[in-house]
Amino acid sequence: MARPQMPEGLYVSVSQVKSFLMCPRKYELHYILREEPAFVPVALAFGSAMHAALAAHYGEIKATGERLRRDLVLDVFRDEWAKAVEGPVPLQSDEDEDESSMDQVVDKGVSMLHTFCEYAGKMGKPDVESVEWPFAVSIYDPATGEVFEEQLVGAVDLILRENGHRVIVEHKTAAKRYGIEQIRFDLQPTAYQLSARAMGLGEVGLRYQVITKTKVPAIQIAELHRDEQDEQDFLRTVGGVLRAVDAGVSYPVRGWQCRSCPYEHVCRGGAS
Repeated sequence: MARPQMPEGLYVSVSQVKSFLMCPRKYELHYILREEPAFVPVALAFGSAMHAALAAHYGEIKATGERLRRDLVLDVFRDEWAKAVEGPVPLQSDEDEDESSMDQVVDKGVSMLHTFCEYAGKMGKPDVESVEWPFAVSIYDPATGEVFEEQLVGAVDLILRENGHRVIVEHKTAAKRYGIEQIRFDLQPTAYQLSARAMGLGEVGLRYQVITKTKVPAIQIAELHRDEQDEQDFLRTVGGVLRAVDAGVSYPVRGWQCRSCPYEHVCRGGAS
């Protein structure tokens, strides 16, 4: 099976690894065969629009030392959402989502951002070092020391300086507060910790900033910890996925995830 490649060479991302672990067939259809998706999940487009608004907020602080006006934060969200709605691939809601119209999705996002802006105003002005910080680092097999051809690539939402230390902040939107297992076992913070060290940032703090989609939106701040065992597990997981891809492993995993899969039409149709 061919592997995803950029002009600079082979690469792997946390999103790719998670996709393969959830369903190898979806990974193949998306990253290898480059099938056209039937739709974009509303939750994905919504999350992207929220991330854009938060990036604009923190980007303004980094550039000028001042917070972006609330109405402008909301405008960024609305503009990004409009681009998704008007894009070439239609949006589709999951059957369990409460929003019955696109207007309700916008209303929910605006409500969540009002909550965020209220919270941010009370917290003062953070020391923003970087927004959407990109990384590309080498990864290796912890058992043999073999360096993989692929580089681990991605982008960190936000890096703050607090009391002389760097803190990596990941923005999240969620139906409810993150549970202990979601916080403990997510691969993404481990990837950030490894990459920050490899890129010369040293040891960093890790934090989730979650804005909930509850009736009354709330902000959840979760401080995370990843140790050497977590890093070794992450590298073993990535290595296992890469070797499985090289071996041509592909099979569908049927379950709840199928109802929101943009590639189900191809998967069940037997094409490719």
